[in-house]
Order: sequence, then structure tokens, then C-alpha cells
Amino acid sequence: MRANVRINEMASSNNTGSNEELTPSVEETLLNESGSIARVKSFSWIWFINKERIHDIDPVQCGKWMFFFSPFKTALMDDIVGTAVLDGVVVEAKYSNPETLIAAGSKQGVCCFYLNGNDKESHKRVLSYMLENGLIRKTKTGKLYNISFKFDSETYAGKYKGSGFSGKIKLADFVDLETGEFI
Repeated sequence: MRANVRINEMASSNNTGSNEELTPSVEETLLNESGSIARVKSFSWIWFINKERIHDIDPVQCGKWMFFFSPFKTALMDDIVGTAVLDGVVVEAKYSNPETLIAAGSKQGVCCFYLNGNDKESHKRVLSYMLENGLIRKTKTGKLYNISFKFDSETYAGKYKGSGFSGKIKLADFVDLETGEFI
């Protein structure tokens, strides 16, 4: 079920608004010999998916840790996001297609690392990866921002930070924001 939801979402995210192209297209590149890990590029997103483990993600519990990036600083995005899936940090991750962001004049893209919200070990694994790769911003005083985990159900319900959204699961539940050490 989860794989089909993602494939459909990938295809529909390619809608450019043109009536000429009725069937959205995606480019899929297999990244390992078994063909279980794929990079999928659509108009809006670049996905990395472990097809053998995609059913580990529970559609009810699924959510993501996110970070934001400049579309002009994307040289390492494939490496950061792809490595997270190839190394088993997450089963699935995506980031905004930089070409589309630049063409639209967007100043910011988003990257999402997907996992089950009730899986504490997965949270620690993802947050460790994000910290090791400098993906969590710091305040002027050097303290980590207390970012939130966001369930997909919250996204689908239209809950966003600008509209008063505050996640139930926060970085401070796992990490000392002053030291960056796990608690």
C-alpha cells in the first residue's frame, strides 16, 4: 500500500499545469545491483526509496524530519539523501527538485526523511544522521533549533508552522539542544 501511495504521489506531483501532457512522467534510476533502491525524479521531487523495505512504513504512523535548503546549494543533496536510504538510515527520503525551484524563483526547498513516528530507534538514527551532516540549523548562540517531527496525516490536514502547527515530537525529546548530545 505505501509503495503504491508514493508512486501515485510521485506521478501526480509532476503536473506542470499543461493540458498537453495528461500522463505525468517520472525518471527512475536503480542504485544497487538488486534493484531494490531507486532514485525517482519527478517535476516536483527527487525521491530515494528502498523498495524491499517500503512496507516497513506504516501509513498511519508515517511522518518526517525535515530540513530546508537553498536551491542554489544542491550539489550534495543527492549524496546526502541517497546515502540515507542506501545506508539504511531511512527507507524513504525526498527533496524538492532544484530545477523546478529555480525555474519558479523559489528561494527554499525542503528535504524529508520518512519513518514511523512510534519508532524511537529510527528517530535516533535519523537525528544522528542529520546532526552528523550539519542538517539541523543553530541559533546565533549556537543552540540547535528545536525542530519538529511531522506526521503525514498533519500535512494532509493542511497543518503548517505558519498556521500555528507545533509538532508533538521535538528534537529536544532526543537531544540536548545546547550540547547536541543525545539524552
